Amino acid sequence: MKCLDRADKRINLPCSLILTKEGANYMSGSGLKMKAVKNHMGINHDGIESTGYNAETLQKLVMNSYLEELFVAAPELLNKRYEIISTNNLIIFAILYRKLSPSVWDVFSKSSVVKDFNRKNPKNSIVSLDQFNNTAFKNLMESKKREFDGVKQDLLIEVMKLIQMSTEFSEEDKNSQMQCLDKFVAWIDDRIWYIFYIICRTDLKDAILADFGAIVADYLKKTQIAVHLSNLLMELIQNAEKSHMERLIIRNNLAEAGEINTFLRKSLHRERICEIAKRNNDNIILAWTVNQENSTVGHKYKIHISVIYHSIVDEIAQDVINQKMHANVEGISIAEFYSGNSENDENIDQGLGMLYHSYLEDHCRKEKINYNCNIIPDTRNEKTTVSLDITL
Repeated sequence: MKCLDRADKRINLPCSLILTKEGANYMSGSGLKMKAVKNHMGINHDGIESTGYNAETLQKLVMNSYLEELFVAAPELLNKRYEIISTNNLIIFAILYRKLSPSVWDVFSKSSVVKDFNRKNPKNSIVSLDQFNNTAFKNLMESKKREFDGVKQDLLIEVMKLIQMSTEFSEEDKNSQMQCLDKFVAWIDDRIWYIFYIICRTDLKDAILADFGAIVADYLKKTQIAVHLSNLLMELIQNAEKSHMERLIIRNNLAEAGEINTFLRKSLHRERICEIAKRNNDNIILAWTVNQENSTVGHKYKIHISVIYHSIVDEIAQDVINQKMHANVEGISIAEFYSGNSENDENIDQGLGMLYHSYLEDHCRKEKINYNCNIIPDTRNEKTTVSLDITL
């Protein structure tokens, strides 16, 4: 995985950016005219339609809770693999950046190190991030820049040491985490650095450095979620696109049932299918929803990803689906959906991301992160919705 600090800042992914009320006010204030934009459910919201977006702008929108949804609709999505993976990574990383400073402060405020410092320095007790005068500590950071750079370097060395000592990741994964380290450190609140600097001037430096380094290293571990989620998402999209095109072939009598795979291998045929889909506005839908109402509790942030496409399911597979849906009308887990139907595995795409799903599930379990992947088949309307929820 390559950390998202790269030269190509523009992501050329045609999309709709659905903004929160605060986001619409912010963007309007910057001179950008808002318009009514439909979200992936077809409901109008204030937003922007664009042929692409600036990577840094997207992350700022996510970090400030200005973005509600990023929505893509197209007859094919595999040709935008790089852009989709970049978008997914940018959103995941933005939430991790946003969570890092509050998490550091939470650990600092409860740590024996800060309690010990407060006991020894009652007149300068550290009780809240809001207690610091912005002008005063920023002036100090400027006048003591070399010293602040020194304690930041100490932190970088500590985190790199922890990454190298880890036995749960491959060398490639460790290198990826170290590539992301500078970016994570750059997003840490200046007030955190001020507290760190103050305590580093006492005999408690080693203890606070160990605490700080452990938190940052823990967040770098979470970047693996972006890797596994992107792999799973592209596998879901690949299967969605295949099912979507197969339905268009059948409904438009473009090939016999036994010749569909051969038909799809030719690029001219796929272009013809896409033209039909464009005329009928028959698109595959991909949406990231990051600021749902009631989705954020404390420092937890929920990401909801939807992949929606049309597909045809035969009568036998439909009976199996109906039986499983009867037990859970909210959807079927991806594992349950593709189990217990060996005779018809090919008809319902058993290979739909199960390997990447298991990687992601195992990693989230280790990190105590809530993750679910469900499939909601609507056989009457020949539509399938894959729903991924992850709470960071």
